[in-house]
Amino acid sequence: NYDQAAVLGIKLSSTAVITVLTNLKAEVLARRTDPLQTREPEAVVNVIQEAAEALLQRTSAPPKTLVGVGVSLPGIVEPDTGTCRYSALLGWREVPFGPLLKDRLKLTTFIDNDVNALAAAEAWFAQGERHQDFLVVTLGQGVGLGIIIGGTPYRGPRGGAGEFGHLALDTGGPLCTCGNRGCLEAHLADEALVERARERVPAFRGTSIEALVDLADAGDADARALFAEAGRLLGRALSGLVNIFAPSLVVLGGEGMRAAHLFLPETRASLEAHCFGDLYDRLELLVNAWGDDAWARGAAGLAARQYLFEVADTLGGEP
Repeated sequence: NYDQAAVLGIKLSSTAVITVLTNLKAEVLARRTDPLQTREPEAVVNVIQEAAEALLQRTSAPPKTLVGVGVSLPGIVEPDTGTCRYSALLGWREVPFGPLLKDRLKLTTFIDNDVNALAAAEAWFAQGERHQDFLVVTLGQGVGLGIIIGGTPYRGPRGGAGEFGHLALDTGGPLCTCGNRGCLEAHLADEALVERARERVPAFRGTSIEALVDLADAGDADARALFAEAGRLLGRALSGLVNIFAPSLVVLGGEGMRAAHLFLPETRASLEAHCFGDLYDRLELLVNAWGDDAWARGAAGLAARQYLFEVADTLGGEP
């Protein structure tokens, strides 16, 4: 009975906090988005507390059924301690965000990298029913990677696994948010595509990735060529992951999927061309179908799993 209790899921970005209240299967009961005026940890905790209280007032689930909170954020996270070791987008280093939030909300709290949380939710509530070994790659403000091996997320010894976006492609390339040059993220992140469009798409007068997508959809050849080039680069990068991990599935997610129709055909062709042997023939490539709530639902899945596997009483049978 996944409705026996509720959990909170929070996606923390550099500009906003997305909070969802879900059942134990990460199905959304209520949601809320709050802008961030500052990224100071205590201020972020305040925003989350206000959002949690507001959501509980909007749902029929009584507060006593709230059993945990999961938070996903961009950066390197130690899930065991709830410490954000480093986040370039948030400007955090060694921030004990998990303990801070637990002290405020008085709930079991689990903190993880945002892509790891999304991948974990895919494993537990979505693709995990059919695949034990797969990858989740996200595009948007950055480029992320979640690794599922044997149905379990692989995070590395201190939570640093999966920094796919900082794979160095060319040391003389564009500057990345991490301070290095030529990272995959510096080529494929939303801001990178917009910056390239300003240089190479004469008709582009906008300032957002949405405006660039609209221009491409309107038939602008230069804008469409830019997305096609990005698709080919993504395909080559994905082939490296496939050649290393030999997964049965790669799930593409994140805000960048708004442009999937513009780059995905080139991605598929490039991926097939660069995969070793018959690895592509045995590979399924899917776009995440969770929608805008995916990140927060993934975080809720962390809290739900914590409750289901480590807290909930066994009702009959063998534990």
